[in-house]
Amino acid sequence: MDTSPAIELRRLRAMLDTAADAIVGVRADGRVHSANPAAERMFGKAAAELGGTLLSSLLPTLDAAGLARTMQGGMLIHSTQSRIGRLELQALRHGDVAFPVEVLLGEINDDPEIRYTCIVRDLTEVQQAEEYMMLYGRAVDCTLNGISISDARRFPQPIVHVNPAFCRITGYARHELLGRNAGLFEGPLTDPDDLALLARTVQSGGELSITLKNYRKDGSLFHNKLSVSPVRDAQGHITHYINVVEDVSSQIEVKQRLIERTARLNATFDLSPDGFAVFDARGELISVNPAFRALVGEVPPECGLLPDFDRWFASLCESPGACRTVAEAVNDRAHDRIVLVQPTRKVIEREVRRNLGGSGETIVYMRDITHQSEIDRLKSEFLATAAHELRTPLASIVGFTELMLHREYPPARQKDLLATVHRQGMLLSSLIQELLDLSRIEARQGKDFHIVPTPVQALVDGVLQAMSSDELGQKVQLGELPPVQVLADAAKIQQALTNLLSNAFKYSAPGSTVRVDADLDLDRTPRSLCIHVRDQGIGMTPEQLERAFERFYRADTSGNIPGTGLGLNLVKEIVELHGGSVSLQSTPGQGTVATLQLPLAPAWASTPDST
Repeated sequence: MDTSPAIELRRLRAMLDTAADAIVGVRADGRVHSANPAAERMFGKAAAELGGTLLSSLLPTLDAAGLARTMQGGMLIHSTQSRIGRLELQALRHGDVAFPVEVLLGEINDDPEIRYTCIVRDLTEVQQAEEYMMLYGRAVDCTLNGISISDARRFPQPIVHVNPAFCRITGYARHELLGRNAGLFEGPLTDPDDLALLARTVQSGGELSITLKNYRKDGSLFHNKLSVSPVRDAQGHITHYINVVEDVSSQIEVKQRLIERTARLNATFDLSPDGFAVFDARGELISVNPAFRALVGEVPPECGLLPDFDRWFASLCESPGACRTVAEAVNDRAHDRIVLVQPTRKVIEREVRRNLGGSGETIVYMRDITHQSEIDRLKSEFLATAAHELRTPLASIVGFTELMLHREYPPARQKDLLATVHRQGMLLSSLIQELLDLSRIEARQGKDFHIVPTPVQALVDGVLQAMSSDELGQKVQLGELPPVQVLADAAKIQQALTNLLSNAFKYSAPGSTVRVDADLDLDRTPRSLCIHVRDQGIGMTPEQLERAFERFYRADTSGNIPGTGLGLNLVKEIVELHGGSVSLQSTPGQGTVATLQLPLAPAWASTPDST
């Protein structure tokens, strides 16, 4: 191999020219003797400009005296008896731009021209990297999320760094965490499936965000929203894992409370007997509850916007033109009473509210008041009818007593007037008593009934003995009664039978026969006894039969037949509270059959051949 001095010199020159660091030869007086191309690039000057330039113009403080001081404090190389020194300072580029450098200075003892060799390395990028690292470290330390770094090259991936937030969240000190792994935070409620997913992701080198149930040092549970991300080297190999920890326990708790509250509201919404329809701020239908659909039916798909909904809803109303739109109704707090004719006839009360404190939803509330309206109507009719029925006998009583107070009448006439007063007084007393009976029965709902097994024969005999049918000119024909017992309050059922017999007597001609008999209905559940009261009276038309059990309704409106119009209604209330029923069959001019159905006592109901 050729190793002549010329070749060695060329090799050395090539090495100096390609070096990344600036290499400057300096004379004893501190002036530049020579420089490589890297020095030209570093200081922004050509080689011709650098030659003879004071080194201190490039590297301040390194004049001849500075160079000598540096050498005196440098390290002695015994083999060459020369020294080398190292220092960091600010260099100048283009004469005025400062930048950090590291300078390695060496002595040359036997060269007549070059006294020092100066190797200069630009530290700009290094310092920037250090500053960035310091900033990144400060940012990591200041973040509210916990951050840990685990070493993926060692098993089982020990923790090598944690920030203060990680210690605060987990409750462990830094020295208690370093060298340990994430299994430290597992506990009874940590889901094994979540851990398996995390392990598979780490083994495959992937990224993952998952919420785990972890435990602090004191044993308390917290919900850890964990984000795991790998760090790779230049060859793509995973060296570390960055683990970002966020304590989301309060968010989970709020979310759970919100879910529970939403579930309760949904249950209330779905189970409410009143209808609700909710429109968003744009007027689009977003929800209706089952009660709403029961009131008005399914909203057609094409009627999801408020204007279309208003037109569709108006088409269901008895008076479409009088039905206000939702937008009109929301402007005041008045309730709209609306009569629907589709899908069935109903009376509803509608109210509209806009949720100004939320997202601007419009809520349409509907309540079915059909029954309430009917009750109000019946109440008004009842009060009007009751007032009329009470006023009629009172007018007779007051009128006839005034006549007797202000005029003298013969004894026969006076007796006739007194008989009228007495009759009207008895009618008034009967009316008030029946009203009181009805009111008491409705208020107590049968709670004061003493319902026990009672023989049918005893019930009927008690009624017949208490009534004086001969005085009315009728006869009672008693048919065969089954020897059974029924579940009854004897006094109440006898009151009901008395009312049926009284009606039969009043609406039958003198001398006619009223028949009472009974039979068993074993096909009914529960098995029952049917008591029939048959008369040969004037009978009723189908229209009259339909209204026979209404309060104050009387088939005869002539006034010739006394009565209050409450008897059949009272019978119906009594029998239904016994678990039975009452029905009428009638043909005009041929009489009426009233049937009282009562449940058999258990001992008789369980015997097939009770007769």
